[in-house]
Amino acid sequence: MMAEIALDTTLRVLPAASKVIAGCWFLSPKVPESYRYRYAVFVLPELYSDQDEVQAAIGQQAENRAWQALATFLHHAGIGVVVTGATPISKVITADALQWHHYLYQNERLSKARDDGPFAAWPGNRGKASKGAVWLPEITQSLINVGEQALTELVLRQAFFYGYLKQHLRKPIDDPYDVDAFVVGFRGDVLPVEVKEKSRTNQGNFGIDAGRILMLLRLCLATDSNALYLIREVDNTAERGLIGWQGVTLAEMVMGCSWNLQAGGRSMGGGATQTVMMPGSLFRDFSDMPFSEDWIGAHKSLQSSVRGIIAERAAGLENYLR
Repeated sequence: MMAEIALDTTLRVLPAASKVIAGCWFLSPKVPESYRYRYAVFVLPELYSDQDEVQAAIGQQAENRAWQALATFLHHAGIGVVVTGATPISKVITADALQWHHYLYQNERLSKARDDGPFAAWPGNRGKASKGAVWLPEITQSLINVGEQALTELVLRQAFFYGYLKQHLRKPIDDPYDVDAFVVGFRGDVLPVEVKEKSRTNQGNFGIDAGRILMLLRLCLATDSNALYLIREVDNTAERGLIGWQGVTLAEMVMGCSWNLQAGGRSMGGGATQTVMMPGSLFRDFSDMPFSEDWIGAHKSLQSSVRGIIAERAAGLENYLR
């Protein structure tokens, strides 16, 4: 969470900041073969006073060429697209006192969903939000210093999932994930972006949730698109002091990761995760990823990037064949 906010602040000063689109939830109803029914849900970043304001925001979204390119990318990946915005039900605004207005992306247009859909029609009524752990004091303090716009966007995304889907509708969700952002080039190339705050192991490695890699592959294989994994690297002290931003492409992750999984932390659904160890040498300084059209063009294809890595490494195979 804090890595997402910190990245947002970092991206705003980049020349290519306009190419970055906020991420979304990836959700599936809890039905047999739920992997067939994956939906990207974009939560609008503001709290609107009425439905007319939501409709106006949806109109701006539909006219945004970068977002249209992103919606096309998701369609080609076999992912349904929903955009939702919130208005307050009462003067006292809480997570469960918001009305959500849903718009479906179909036939290259955003159309208002029925009042009873789409999520109210999903099966089940026994879902519930996890309580989570008590926040550390340094996290609470850091949120105090976050700008209102970034904090509102973050709260609304959480309020949609935990307040609306889980507490209000009580819908069981199968295999939920989120993606933090997308880089969309001027020519329509799309690279999903995952952001995390991490420290290196004693061996200099980073532990990456295996499910995150599978999620990125699910998006990118169908479209031959690459993805980015960014790390806000911090030290192992209680203060978690910032060391710097590091990044790696999905192609480099697949070609460089360990094949032996290790036990990780807890997932969004409460279950245990499996961690893939990534050599720290795979990562480069974030400043080496300018998101320019030339850079995007050189890294946009997962297949081409993998082939480039193979060609580079093939020359070194003779080192242990003598």
